[in-house]
Amino acid sequence: MQTELDAFFDHALKQDEIHPPTKSAVCQARKLLRPEALRDLLGYSARSFAEQSDIPLWHGRRVVALDGTTLRVPDVPECVAYFGGMRTSCGKFRPLARASALLDVARGAFVDATIGGYAQEERSLAEAHLDKLNPDDLLVMDRGYPSRKLFQQLCDRKIAFCARINSSWSQVKQFTENHQEDVQVDLGTSRHPLPLRLVRVDLPNGTSFELVTNILDAVHTPNDFAGLYRSRWRIEEAFKRIKARLQVENWSGILPYAVEQDFYATLTRANCAAALALAVRPEEACIHAPEADKKGWRCRLNRTLVMKSLRHYLPRLLLDLNLSEILHRLIERLRAPSAIERTRPGRTAPRKKGVRIAGYHPAYKGA
Repeated sequence: MQTELDAFFDHALKQDEIHPPTKSAVCQARKLLRPEALRDLLGYSARSFAEQSDIPLWHGRRVVALDGTTLRVPDVPECVAYFGGMRTSCGKFRPLARASALLDVARGAFVDATIGGYAQEERSLAEAHLDKLNPDDLLVMDRGYPSRKLFQQLCDRKIAFCARINSSWSQVKQFTENHQEDVQVDLGTSRHPLPLRLVRVDLPNGTSFELVTNILDAVHTPNDFAGLYRSRWRIEEAFKRIKARLQVENWSGILPYAVEQDFYATLTRANCAAALALAVRPEEACIHAPEADKKGWRCRLNRTLVMKSLRHYLPRLLLDLNLSEILHRLIERLRAPSAIERTRPGRTAPRKKGVRIAGYHPAYKGA
């Protein structure tokens, strides 16, 4: 930690008259910093980003993805008591935390996030995000979120949503057995009706899945909802970036408050990188994947390069030290052809299932 402090003052601030504090002083100061303050900073960064940038909308609505993930926390008694964990197949206890986040899909920025105990359900954590949504948003969720309570809360707030739903619901099972494609159903109770819409999405491999939404307008077809649901994968990529690139699980402290501080600070750093990326290539602010060229290639800005470019300059940017000069330098550097990545035509990456054992994959360079 002392070497990081020395590098911060030597390379980031370049203030010779200021002497770096000791690591003990920093540790004592961190105890006085509430993690909620950093969560508020994350929300402020998302709001500022949204106010100063224009993005394409889905029929007039901003697309926001909701998802959760688990984080490995330090194996110390304090974290075990605060976050809990699970026992692996070999019987060893692994302390884990559960995090939930909202992602502005087109901007690639986290709107809000929260971290809690491993025993908490994703749906209970999702309720903490509802105040961050507005009627102009469209919430996209995976199949772990559907519940009458959450659907009713979103409808009461006039927030549109689209979620994958499984056949454990009797109405969905009947919808599947009848091979229907698009139908309105009541997923509520006799006392509290909940009119919603079920649509079927057919996949190229011959399988299909069902989506539920409170958008009842027939103008929007099942194909529209299929493309909308595919945009939810952006939040999976965002979680991968903070874990593999920014190494959020490589905590700078071992106590619960340090874990929470690092979590929110890492997401704020990811938002800063998203803002810089949008300044470099505004055309990448899109809901769906970019169109391929005649040869089948898709060109995207290297996001890892963006995050690594901010590593030494971010403190000076936040402290407004030579702000315009640094931003101009970074934007011009990232506009170089070497900063553009081209994906191979027909590339596939089957999802690997199972317990993640390795700490950091060698192919994922830290940013």
